[in-house]
Amino acid sequence: MSEKIFTIKGIPSGRRAIVIDVELSFSTEIEGERRTVSLKPRALIDTGAFSSCISTRLVKACRMESVSVVEMISAQGASLTSLYEVCITLPNEIRFEGIPVMEISGSKNFDVIIGMDILNRCDFAVTNENGETCFSLRYPATGHLDFPDS
Repeated sequence: MSEKIFTIKGIPSGRRAIVIDVELSFSTEIEGERRTVSLKPRALIDTGAFSSCISTRLVKACRMESVSVVEMISAQGASLTSLYEVCITLPNEIRFEGIPVMEISGSKNFDVIIGMDILNRCDFAVTNENGETCFSLRYPATGHLDFPDS
């Protein structure tokens, strides 16, 4: 598998989240026929999320079909939520197929959360210089990113 990399530069350091454009695709029934639907939502990079997630707003707008119901544990406690199966493509055609995503309430700034189920397959770094944050991701993971001691 060839290595793929993308970098998002110029994120203002005062912004408390890294949000990127992704492509989301899934199979659904439309007018009695199976079809693949593709969308381009915004996604939050969230190292604190065990699993990737999708917003209720997107689920309802696309009439997505749940594959099961699972227990989700969040800062608000445990609850049951619907689970969907999708393909998520990050920038530079970094594609993850058959990803189970949990339904969440979402945010006005994003409709997808990229969690550790995807991030742990990659090497990534967040750096800061001159008031700007830079996020870089490499897939597949190839080794440690070490910063030398001064």
